[in-house]
Amino acid sequence: IIGKRIVDQKGNSVARIRDVVAELVAPGEDNPTTPALDDEGEISRLPELDAVADTVGGATTEKLLPKIRKGGAVGSVVGEPAGAKGRDLRVKAFLAHPDSKRLREMAEAVARGELEIPIEKTFPLAQAGEAQKVAEKGGVGKILLVP
Repeated sequence: IIGKRIVDQKGNSVARIRDVVAELVAPGEDNPTTPALDDEGEISRLPELDAVADTVGGATTEKLLPKIRKGGAVGSVVGEPAGAKGRDLRVKAFLAHPDSKRLREMAEAVARGELEIPIEKTFPLAQAGEAQKVAEKGGVGKILLVP
């Protein structure tokens, strides 16, 4: 989280994420993004951060730790980042666990139209290789394979 802007590890701002989702419905002009957080030069130019929400882990997260202000926060769904100990940071690491009851509840909510899952692109199962390439480029929606 940069000030009041939120970026993902591909550098997409929340506004950009909303724009991409909107473009799924109404394609339009391209929108600029914030810095890509997998580029060391871009990371070095970041201002002091209030917090980092880590959903990927690894080297990028470790490089962001020195950018977080004293007393700042790290929230991670992949465990405590290496290098976080000994810094004046609030770290909240948690891991997901399988929950079939919750999964059923979520599937029912989707069926009722109460929960939307952004789909970036749909591919036939026979094009799984192409779908993987698109998924690796990143984006804001899920890649859906259909029979």
